[in-house]
Amino acid sequence: MAVRLTVVCLAGLASLPVSALDLQDAWDTLRLQGPTYRAAMHERDAGLENRNLGRAGLLPQINASASKSRIDGTQEQPVLDRTVERDLDYDSENLAVQLRQPLFNRQKLAEYRQGKQRAEYSEAVFDAKSQNAAVRLTGRYFDVLLTRETIDLAEAKLKAFEQQVAASQRRFDLGDGTITDVDQATARRDLAAAELIEAQDNHVIALRLLEEMLGEIPEQVATLRHDFPTPSLFPETLQEWISKAQANNPALRARHYSHGVAEEEVNRASSGHWPTLDLVLGYTDSESDSLSTINEQNRYASAGLELNMPLFSGGAVSARVRQAVASREQASEELNAAREEVFSATTREFRGVQSGQARIRALEKAVASSERAQDSARKGFLAGSSTNVDILNAEEQVFLARRDLLEAKLRYLLSRLQLEAAVGLLGDDDIGRVNAYLGPELALGY
Repeated sequence: MAVRLTVVCLAGLASLPVSALDLQDAWDTLRLQGPTYRAAMHERDAGLENRNLGRAGLLPQINASASKSRIDGTQEQPVLDRTVERDLDYDSENLAVQLRQPLFNRQKLAEYRQGKQRAEYSEAVFDAKSQNAAVRLTGRYFDVLLTRETIDLAEAKLKAFEQQVAASQRRFDLGDGTITDVDQATARRDLAAAELIEAQDNHVIALRLLEEMLGEIPEQVATLRHDFPTPSLFPETLQEWISKAQANNPALRARHYSHGVAEEEVNRASSGHWPTLDLVLGYTDSESDSLSTINEQNRYASAGLELNMPLFSGGAVSARVRQAVASREQASEELNAAREEVFSATTREFRGVQSGQARIRALEKAVASSERAQDSARKGFLAGSSTNVDILNAEEQVFLARRDLLEAKLRYLLSRLQLEAAVGLLGDDDIGRVNAYLGPELALGY
């Protein structure tokens, strides 16, 4: 499966322009070479082996042993009224093979069920980490877009204020303006210069965080298209989304499996009071195995049942049972807490998507009205009905409205992905739907 994933990712990357990166490209790159994502894959693969480890305890155990020894000594034997001594110089060889098959072992059965639960737990944890990685990657990708667009807005804002400073200075030199107008315009320009420096710093940090996940940063990325539809959620009600979260959230499933492991641990611990029954088959081939079999070769096979009955272990079994019960109750409470967290997250993201739709529409109107107010302030200033401060405020409001609109759009898309992740259904199709909102290339700069 890992090989197929690598081939798909390589094919996807090869078919895309080298100079541009969109969200789908970033997701393919993360799965191909992202260290955090690949670490999660290896963690899952290791966890899946618990199924084989649990099953191994129920299967036959075959052991073989072989030895060869050189014996050099003497033997004294009393004969009548004297002692006869003879040399003991011989080779001793032994070969034994034994097969042990559990017939009844309650502890091994519990370990077998635990192995299956642990394997499913590893799969659920990987699903959760994979979906969280997609959300985190999208957030960092959007941070790069937001900080880069903020730089452009800050540069445009600074340029506009510089023009206003120049215009105020000319009016003051001609005697039509006041030094107050010049000072006010200069103060706004200096603040805009400081905001530009902050925006550049934020952009560098956002690029580094994205590079941390991908291992590389392109020169250009795809930014938002002008058209921005906000389709309604389906299903439409919060309760339906909560039901989906309860059924599919991988973190919640992981807690269920963790509780199952704890339940089986109680069974495993209590098995210390139960007997075990094994089928034992053996074969031995020995030569001069002991003093009594010097120069003799023995070959024999054996078959039998072995019953072990624990009687008393100093109270260790009872203590382990109490310990396992306490751990099971802990797992149960953690499951309840995780369920409430998932429900809260689902509610938060559901509301975020719904309010995001309304906020985007409101900010689109705010941008349009701010641009009209800016144009009116400029015309009013020429007519004498507006002041220099009115122009500065109007220009400031335009830049704020444009930035807020961009941030609202990015937050809306991220909320949709977070909602899908909260219910455990975030997949490539969701990444593709968000990626469809991207198109125009945006030079990053460093």
